[in-house]
Amino acid sequence: MARSEHNRAAYARLFSWVGIALQAFALLLILASFLVIPLWVGVVLLVIAVASFAYSWRGYRENYMMPTIIGIVVSVAWMVLVGVGFGILGWSP
Repeated sequence: MARSEHNRAAYARLFSWVGIALQAFALLLILASFLVIPLWVGVVLLVIAVASFAYSWRGYRENYMMPTIIGIVVSVAWMVLVGVGFGILGWSP
C-alpha cells in the first residue's frame, strides 16, 4: 500500500485560515445587519458570534475543523434569524 502524503499540520493551517475568513464574514454580516434589524436581534447575534468564535478557537487544538464549522453555523444562524425576521415577522428597515 502507498503511504499517505497528507500533512496534518498543513491541513490545520489551511482550515484555520478558512475558519478565520468564514468567521470574519459572519461578523461582517452581523455588523452590517445593525442598519436594518432591531437592536436586540443584532446584540443577540453578536453575543452568539463572539461566544462561539471563542469556543471554536479554544477547541482548535483537538479539532482543526472547529473554526470552519463554527463560521458556517454562525452564518446560517444569521440567515435564519434575519430571514425569519423579515419574512415571517414582518420587520422592515
